[in-house]
Amino acid sequence: MTNPIEMMNNNFQKHPSQALINLYNERNFQGANPSDAKVLFVGKDPNWAINIEESLIFDLVKEYLADGVKFWKKYNIHHPFLHPKYDGEGKKYHNAISRLNLENNLADKISFIEIIGFPTTGMSSLNYKQFNEYLLSPENKNHLIELDKLLNDPEKQIFLFWGLINYLKYINRKTGLFLKFANLDKQSMNRTDLNKVGNIYFHKHFSMGISPETLRKISIEIINKFS
Repeated sequence: MTNPIEMMNNNFQKHPSQALINLYNERNFQGANPSDAKVLFVGKDPNWAINIEESLIFDLVKEYLADGVKFWKKYNIHHPFLHPKYDGEGKKYHNAISRLNLENNLADKISFIEIIGFPTTGMSSLNYKQFNEYLLSPENKNHLIELDKLLNDPEKQIFLFWGLINYLKYINRKTGLFLKFANLDKQSMNRTDLNKVGNIYFHKHFSMGISPETLRKISIEIINKFS
């Protein structure tokens, strides 16, 4: 029998935490400000456990979202999910990023940003309709416009997981944004490897079995940028 708590936790929705929403109203990114950062990791949605406020690390979450650069330099971890007191959703994703072995002296160079600009909870893969509604909502419009500008900046090094291509194509069809992705041919790429198109890199999702070799290649690209 399905656990009703699990069903509630898996229900994809805007996050109900007002504290989390307030933090995202101030800064709808993680890490460095993406306008100033030289390296962008682009994700799908800023997804947090529904009970994150009750988590032992919520004070760290608030500290991190208020100033991700300072947090990384202070604790020498790029995200609070890497704290030993946390063992919930999102840890696998950030464990993979930690295996890039990036030093905290790069904290002000690296930003994490998603195509949805407000916090969510639950599994978006179980409710594509709701995800697409959030994606194209008036609340998310300015976020997408700003993200489009960021992804058109040739000076930035941009990393996107493979599945994001379809979403960017979808947004382009609906809004005209992200034009550079409209005719991108995924068939010409190797989804298990690191693929480079100009200053943009495509790779397997960090929480879905990305290979050590791909992680090594990403790390080399980033380190070489600042050598």
